[in-house]
Amino acid sequence: MAIHTATSDNYEELVKEGFVIVDFYTDTCVPCKTFSKILDAIEFEIPFVNIVKVNATQYPDLGEKHRILGTPTTFFYKDGELLERHVGVIPTDQLKEKIGSYMY
Repeated sequence: MAIHTATSDNYEELVKEGFVIVDFYTDTCVPCKTFSKILDAIEFEIPFVNIVKVNATQYPDLGEKHRILGTPTTFFYKDGELLERHVGVIPTDQLKEKIGSYMY
């Protein structure tokens, strides 16, 4: 798949099918940059995972709607249903475990 960038217009469309990881981030957040590198590695290693990135600074309406109080905040969706939300950086091994538990 690929890493998609969500906007207010396409967010619901991007999370409605399959397993999706959503990363809410801001440009000035240092932990967000760290987590972004982890997601890039995951995307390379597990290419069938859908990853959606939301810039909470550019789309404050999405941040507000989803009650994003800190970044990075990660959502895990399956077929449009929110399974879990996590605040903070998720280490690569933990992220792989979560992906495995949700996909299989």
